[in-house]
Amino acid sequence: MKKQDTNLLEKRAELKQIINEGMRETFPAYFYDAIGYGFVKIFRLKKLPHWAFSAVVLYVLLLLPGPLIALVTGEIYRWGAFELILYSAGTFLYLGSVDAYINLVHNILPGIRDHIVDAVKSVESLNQLEKWLISTWSISKWLTFGLGVGFIAGLSTSMFENYLAGRFIGFGVIISTFLLPTAAYINLYPIFRMLTFPIELATYQLELYESDPANSEVVQRLVYILNVHIYFLSGYFAIGTMIAALVSELSWTIWLYIFLGWTPIIIQFLVNQYAIRKIIINAKWQNLNKLQMQIKELQNNKLTTAPETTITRLNQLMDLHDRISAKPNSALNWGTGLSFLNQLMLPLLGLLLGNIDKLLKFIARTP
Repeated sequence: MKKQDTNLLEKRAELKQIINEGMRETFPAYFYDAIGYGFVKIFRLKKLPHWAFSAVVLYVLLLLPGPLIALVTGEIYRWGAFELILYSAGTFLYLGSVDAYINLVHNILPGIRDHIVDAVKSVESLNQLEKWLISTWSISKWLTFGLGVGFIAGLSTSMFENYLAGRFIGFGVIISTFLLPTAAYINLYPIFRMLTFPIELATYQLELYESDPANSEVVQRLVYILNVHIYFLSGYFAIGTMIAALVSELSWTIWLYIFLGWTPIIIQFLVNQYAIRKIIINAKWQNLNKLQMQIKELQNNKLTTAPETTITRLNQLMDLHDRISAKPNSALNWGTGLSFLNQLMLPLLGLLLGNIDKLLKFIARTP
């Protein structure tokens, strides 16, 4: 085995191990493990509790400060439906971290480890992928991004909640407005990081089926990983949009879901298609250029010495060239497009439900 091939195999194995370790360094997993190790040490457990248990404990830890402060200040005795709705909304926002954890640890990172790494043909490309991965699960970057966005969002949300209530809603609710949603805002970081992944991958040397790159395993696996990623996002934001539409006190958050959720989803879909198309076209042209060189060489050198054999070979090469050229340049099909359009109807439906009273009044006035 060549030294170059040995280095490539070693780098692939090394990167897979880095991914295995990196799964525990993502924002949710890092804190889930910390809580789990705490329970192991305190209660002398033999193994870590299930991550779902740690997720519930983390939720309680983020939830408790608000009600405790409200209890100490006496604000809790003035709570009504409005405050309970806000806490319910905060709970749903916290579930965004759980959604992100499942997406990362059970879809994106295992998919890259099991199906993308082995298809990368150069150590240089694997080094690039390693840098992207380490930056993506960097706790410091997650926290910096999330706390920055969380502070701005928490401050503006608190002010708007006071405006909606027509009074000061209390320090307890405000503290919870900062704590619970921040767990969700932190997970906006990997959403924006994933926007760069397909474009990053399009610059790598990949093992592709040159005669029909769109049907290469790595392309089909990549499409699956990216589609599942979009399904996780769209499912979560669809539920949030519907809740915001059905609860009048939260109707203003529909625009927040559209800006922070549906806009990145649309961009992700377009980026995915652009990058996959680029991967396919580059692979096709690598093969087509080889065929064109062979055709040109036959025409220049052998057409006069062995015309019949050469013409037969030329026809075969040109036929192969035409077949490869006619292959699709994208993995997008009607089913994928219609499915995505159906997902985009959810925020529109949410807007209609949230303003159904205005719509009915408008229809009633229409002659």
